[in-house]
Amino acid sequence: MAEKKRPNVVLIMTDNQPADLLGCYGNQEMRSPRLDQMAAEGIRFDNAYCPNAMCSPSRASVWTGRMPSQHGVHTWLDDRLMDQWPAGWNAVAEFDTLPEILKRAGYATAMIGKYHLGALAEAQNGIDHWITMARGHTLDFHGNEMTVNGESFVYDGHSVDFFTEQAVQYIDARAAQPDEPFLLLLPYNGPYGHWPSIKGRAEHRFGDLYDETPMHSVPREGISKEAIALYEMNKEFMSSKKGGPDFSALLQIPNDLTSLRNYYSQMSLIDDGVGQVLDALARGGLEGDTVVIFTADHGFSLGHHGFWGHGQATWPSNMFRIAYNI
Repeated sequence: MAEKKRPNVVLIMTDNQPADLLGCYGNQEMRSPRLDQMAAEGIRFDNAYCPNAMCSPSRASVWTGRMPSQHGVHTWLDDRLMDQWPAGWNAVAEFDTLPEILKRAGYATAMIGKYHLGALAEAQNGIDHWITMARGHTLDFHGNEMTVNGESFVYDGHSVDFFTEQAVQYIDARAAQPDEPFLLLLPYNGPYGHWPSIKGRAEHRFGDLYDETPMHSVPREGISKEAIALYEMNKEFMSSKKGGPDFSALLQIPNDLTSLRNYYSQMSLIDDGVGQVLDALARGGLEGDTVVIFTADHGFSLGHHGFWGHGQATWPSNMFRIAYNI
């Protein structure tokens, strides 16, 4: 009896995206046709929760299959402190990770996108094809330093487009070797949602898509005392550390239409990228042999309870609920 062909796996992850940012979850202002189609044709989870509403802990859980209490990553890894990290440091090096497990099973492995679990110059966790950005957090979607299999350079265009282009190229190459299964991890660095990356008008092909959108899907709830206290705490903590997100956005973005439209447009750009990936799989004859998963590292408050953003504390459930489509 012939051995059943093992499926390819494409795991797409967004950065700071709540489930209700997508049309398939009821957002009537969001334009996400490819993800909506994917949800309609596949399995859409109504209640999917991440273990921690911060980038690094949640990503560590995806890679290791363990809770933060087990893998020990409890907050975001501040790469402004990278010079103090041991050479080649990896926060989950002691654990067996998803790419390592699949590599032992004969899979080719690729990581194209945001890593945010340690040093970035060299491939980690059994990855064969390693493409990432030099920072974990995103100050600007354009002009970011990228690392492609050990070679670093500045990519002038939009990072989401770069990761999409690289993913499509990888899929095209794998289509020429259909008998060898592959794992493609594609963690985008958008839509992100923090200033300065979404401050002002978006500079990409979907930048004007929401110009006439009233943004009623973003709650305009009163700012709580807790949100103000959190902002003051973050402002004091970050005041001596340059080069990080602008936490004044926590209080201002829900009433800043330009930033809201920017954030939504970044999601539409990712939706287009997902469509290109799906098209590449179909073009290469891999569509029927590939499991495609779309998720986010964690949710994001879009003005709910007067708060914009996310954190590792016990905050409202929209901070933890993610979009999860297979």
